[in-house]
Amino acid sequence: MKVQRYLPPTAAPLGVLDLIRGAVGLLHGNHVRQQLEAEIKSYFGTSHVFLVTSGKAALSTILRALKSNSSRTTVIIPAYTCFSVPSAVLKAGLNLALCDVNPRSLDFDLSQLQDTIGPDTLAVVVPHLLGKPADIQRIQAMAHAKGAVVVEDAAQAMGGKNGGRWLGTQTEVGFFSFGRGKNVSAGSGGMILTNNDAIGAAVQQAYSELPTESPTSAVKNFLSVLATKWLLHPNLYWVPAGLPFLGLGETIFYPDFPLYRMDGIRMALLLSWRTRLERSNKNRAEVARRMITQLPLSSRTAGVSESAPWLRFPVLMPTSEGKRALCKVARQKGLGISGLYPSPISEIPELRTRFAQVRYPGAKTLAERLVTLPTHCYVSDRDIERICAVFSTLCDPVSGDLSPAASLQPKG
Repeated sequence: MKVQRYLPPTAAPLGVLDLIRGAVGLLHGNHVRQQLEAEIKSYFGTSHVFLVTSGKAALSTILRALKSNSSRTTVIIPAYTCFSVPSAVLKAGLNLALCDVNPRSLDFDLSQLQDTIGPDTLAVVVPHLLGKPADIQRIQAMAHAKGAVVVEDAAQAMGGKNGGRWLGTQTEVGFFSFGRGKNVSAGSGGMILTNNDAIGAAVQQAYSELPTESPTSAVKNFLSVLATKWLLHPNLYWVPAGLPFLGLGETIFYPDFPLYRMDGIRMALLLSWRTRLERSNKNRAEVARRMITQLPLSSRTAGVSESAPWLRFPVLMPTSEGKRALCKVARQKGLGISGLYPSPISEIPELRTRFAQVRYPGAKTLAERLVTLPTHCYVSDRDIERICAVFSTLCDPVSGDLSPAASLQPKG
């Protein structure tokens, strides 16, 4: 275990006042809920808000609501996305279908999506991966033409906009996450937004059936938040990072998980959400802008703003070997560079037999070659210099050996 400055891959720290509010929230849950829901409705311009204990609980609740009004049973998700997404689909008792992704856009392979949507498609779940806006308009046109609903996964994109509209509010229904390392965190938590009254009524019915988490479990989450508050700091993160049994950074598929309404502690931890969100996203956008400027990359492509609040900044390495070498050096130096999800959804052991005959090359490319760079508030000027120096050492900026994902093209 090496004592050194060590950046976490992502972080959304809470202040001491937030923690005090959280403790008080155990006793004033109803009042806090009313205040929080009113603020969220006003900020996002939405008529229905539902608060639950995780992002996957939010998605599963949405899908259960949609299922209650339809005979359709299939949900399409990207073949490369957070493992919580397929778990939420299965938790809702629905069938899972995959569509490959474009490794340059981080979005669906839209030509394949057109053929994947069918008469049994209930919904298409569309993530804004790492905060990059998906092509919602084209996806909606495809889905609506075949009677399917588009569910907007803004778990990694809270506070981002596209075309002047908030991500998470551009389709019939969207959801967010307040998990560790998201744009705003309460340790865990999720939120559903919709302006569609019919969907809102269905979600309200599904939501009313959810139990409230026990005070013991809520307090456990609060204690975890307390520990995370201090250990996420780069001066201390070397401690948990040096303990393999903690499994930091591991992506685990949970085929079952609890569905609860959000408790008073989590809601109270979110009372300063707007100030924290705007401050966090401003910082993330600035760090990403500087990385675009200083890394051996060219400028952005059209349509993707350098001011976007990247949750983590994506770079597609030229080879899987290059990714492994970069991540190894980053771990040694505590730079917070890491991969994202370790495999396509089709290769999750519990799901492998469902997709044994299908290959998803775009998803495989991202699993093997995508790295992400930290953009959170703890990233200093010196950290950016060190991160860029490692890329310059390992990659040739002239030949274009560094090939970034999403919004960038290699120089040369």
